[in-house]
Amino acid sequence: MAARKEKAGREKPVNPPGHLATQDLKDRGWTPRLIERFLGPHDLTRENGLKMGRRRLPPVKLYLETRVDEAERDDAFLAAQAKAADARERAARNREVREAKRAALLRAAAEGYTPSIHPEPLRRGAKNKARAPYLAGLERTQRQLEKELGKVTEKESAQLRALLMERLDTALAAAYDWFPAPGQAPAKAPARAEGGGGEARPSDWREWDWD
Repeated sequence: MAARKEKAGREKPVNPPGHLATQDLKDRGWTPRLIERFLGPHDLTRENGLKMGRRRLPPVKLYLETRVDEAERDDAFLAAQAKAADARERAARNREVREAKRAALLRAAAEGYTPSIHPEPLRRGAKNKARAPYLAGLERTQRQLEKELGKVTEKESAQLRALLMERLDTALAAAYDWFPAPGQAPAKAPARAEGGGGEARPSDWREWDWD
């Protein structure tokens, strides 16, 4: 009995019959401005099933479904809803254009990074050791580029680092014949001679990546 009560306490609250939550209205194409204009104050509230840390979020506003249906039959609402949908589409297109321009700017900035590689006697496959001497310089370059670009978001910073790392790996692949170029799968180890068994040989350590 106690277990059932505990489970019931964890279940998400549901809307009372005949009521719609703000999320339901959003799914039907409503916006906060449309709600304010055509519905006005909410009719009821219910407990919010979501929490932010230990703090429960404010109650969910509920609206009578009959009022919603009536408003959705109003020509003025239909015109306002269509106008709001057009505005959302324009905003989405503008955002895509801005993101594309920003991505091109990041790529152009990264193309100025051309690390000078000084090959060292490394074991085949030691990719981390091959990168290590150049990571500090890569990070300095990234900080300088972000300063020049201005207002770099966390997502853009991650994109820029990936672009710079791709440039570094391309340079390393040109310096070490075993280093895989970006987008290239690592070379497979040569097949064992028939009858050689699957166990490692004493000399195999030379082929292992010890990073």
